[in-house]
Amino acid sequence: MIRRGARIAFACALVACGDSGAETDPSPTGSIVIHVSDFVDARGEGSITVDDVGDREIEIFLDGASRVLELDAHALSATLADAGGETYEGGVWFRPRPVDTDHVLLVSDGATSVTIFVRGAPVPEVVREKSLVWIDPEIVDDPAVIDLARVLTAAAPDGDGGAFIDAWFRRFATTLHSERAGPAQLMDELADTLGSDPSAWDLDALPFKLTAVHNRLDLGARNGDCGELRVSFGSTHAIYAPLHILFLFEQMPGEGDIAPTGEVHCLATARRWARLSALDGAAFVSEASALLDDAIRQDHFALAESVELTVSPWEWRQWRPEDGALENPPLFQTVATEALNEPGPLRDDFLAFVAANATALAARELAIPASFRGASIRVAPSVPREALDLAGLDPAILEATPDLAHSIEIVGCAACHTENASFVQTNLDRTFSPFYDRELDARAERLDALNRGEALPLPPFGPLQPIDAR
Repeated sequence: MIRRGARIAFACALVACGDSGAETDPSPTGSIVIHVSDFVDARGEGSITVDDVGDREIEIFLDGASRVLELDAHALSATLADAGGETYEGGVWFRPRPVDTDHVLLVSDGATSVTIFVRGAPVPEVVREKSLVWIDPEIVDDPAVIDLARVLTAAAPDGDGGAFIDAWFRRFATTLHSERAGPAQLMDELADTLGSDPSAWDLDALPFKLTAVHNRLDLGARNGDCGELRVSFGSTHAIYAPLHILFLFEQMPGEGDIAPTGEVHCLATARRWARLSALDGAAFVSEASALLDDAIRQDHFALAESVELTVSPWEWRQWRPEDGALENPPLFQTVATEALNEPGPLRDDFLAFVAANATALAARELAIPASFRGASIRVAPSVPREALDLAGLDPAILEATPDLAHSIEIVGCAACHTENASFVQTNLDRTFSPFYDRELDARAERLDALNRGEALPLPPFGPLQPIDAR
């Protein structure tokens, strides 16, 4: 019997073996027949390694089921051809791809061994509200699945969620670049109503509503992770609102997310999220809960974000763990437009940076240095946001990259959150801005392409959806 994950060494002539499975053949030039039903488990997953392949062919029979097939071919080169005549050429690794033909043929050129992975059935077409964002009451309204208390506890360095949010919200009023009193005043009110010790607070009594859980798999593979799982909340307080907070947790690569070449591709995580689209009821909640269990952990917490209008204007900040507290560093990828538009050494340095990197910036492929980013951004309600000014840059550069200023800004928070949106992408009633609605569609298209086995480049910084030139 061939066991899942076993290693075997054999040679088998197709004429001799037929469909009966693998048998030893004394000829070192014979072909090899593999039946996946011999080694997959009840989920249709499994692997097998064939040693001493040499120049022989391996015929892989799928035994009447569509499968996701992956190969690690230790060879100078190899060609995989399915029964429909389509071929894939490669060396070390064949990406997981759905196969719905009767069999495929691997023709090797000097392979020492080949590992055949079967990754279950092909995934369904992605349903956004199951595989990319959760607003289903069975998830977001069930404290047994996810709630503010659980998220705060996971985000807190010492597991004390009450002390964590109390210290965090009071920090709003003491940062040097911006002092916002509203969040700290909310903590004062909670101390009056829930007690002076925030460690003893019932965190589910805090005036916040969970608005959505967001899958940011599209951010994966750039830094060796598989993107983020994000949980957003909005204030329901009569005075201290609008006040939205967002918690970002890393999704770490699991089995099947790393290629034999060492590349982190996150395709197993992509399949796991996509397969949620075929689930309903208890099965959906169970698998969603398992994903939350894997991500909502203290060692996976990356940062928190806040966007609030407790006083005008809107202000967006990010908060990272530092020395047991949350501090407010420069916003990721968000240029400090107002400061950079002011004449002076900072603007001169920025224009020199843009001139040297215009092509990469226009393609949204380059990280923005911290020296050109702000610790917060502010936008007044119903007032057009101040746009980045690149006047003084070589006209030839602007002619070659006509949408350059917008490309630089759209990778950051301010432009995305004012691009067909009123600074909030997920509203308190769990509806989405038009911009975020389109972005979810773009993420679904990317996830579907990954699950078709397409080798996609890293996405650009900023949104996936097409962005109109200004």
